[in-house]
Amino acid sequence: MPRSRVALPELDYLARIGEIAYTVSSLEWTILGDLHRLKEQLPDDLVLSRLEPMTTSQIATAVKRASKEIDESSVKGYLVAVYRALFVAAGLRSDVLHARPATHPDQGQRLNRAEVRDRRTTGKRFWIDEEWFDSAISELNEQLSVVSLMRPPFTPAEETHS
Repeated sequence: MPRSRVALPELDYLARIGEIAYTVSSLEWTILGDLHRLKEQLPDDLVLSRLEPMTTSQIATAVKRASKEIDESSVKGYLVAVYRALFVAAGLRSDVLHARPATHPDQGQRLNRAEVRDRRTTGKRFWIDEEWFDSAISELNEQLSVVSLMRPPFTPAEETHS
């Protein structure tokens, strides 16, 4: 099995990076997987073939735009919860994927991220360390809970086909 040629941190740390990436992907799939069953209540351009190639923040922007085209309904509330969650998730995923390897003073090899605001660095940096992971996973779990609460229920026919 081919392995990376770079020096890697311990497997537990790499697993936490993967946990962030997988959780964000799962959140994306919540809305992408619901597009078909909700299509009668969504704008015509909110379809899987259009959204699937997009980044997390691009999906969030498209869902936000679509939410503005829908009158008040449970689907509108769901779309609002989804785009808000996706924007949070996009920021967390970017923090991990745009951080750089460095040696943490207490934890060995870790990722170090330049803080970014409005697409510019602020001059501050932070570690993608255990404390950051715990906070990020807690935030993602909170967002997933809100999305789940707002998610329109499956009809009996949908449940037998899913």
